[in-house]
Amino acid sequence: MRRRFLYSIPSIVILGLVSFVLAKGAVKIILKEEESRKRVEDLQAEVATMALREETLKRSIERLETPEGIEDEIKDKFGVVREGEHVAIIVDEKRAATSTDDSSAPWYKRFWGVIIGK
Repeated sequence: MRRRFLYSIPSIVILGLVSFVLAKGAVKIILKEEESRKRVEDLQAEVATMALREETLKRSIERLETPEGIEDEIKDKFGVVREGEHVAIIVDEKRAATSTDDSSAPWYKRFWGVIIGK
């Protein structure tokens, strides 16, 4: 009697549905585990980056604790010099290329050039 009930169509369908639901749950767990592993790897990389950043900041702080470091930082931030020092600021001359300058063309030619990808 049990064997007949176990091998009947309704019981096989029910067992199949239960198996499907359990397999679906297992697949979801596996996918979440993979996602968690990737997140852990990303966080470990971020920790390594932060450790390097911390070392850089520590070195900067150590440099700023010296009189030379303070003086260099003031010079960089405010552009000041000590008495007797001179600073030369070199600025490149800006040149406009006439062959690529379309600003003298009428608006409709510039618009058409944008449309055709010129």
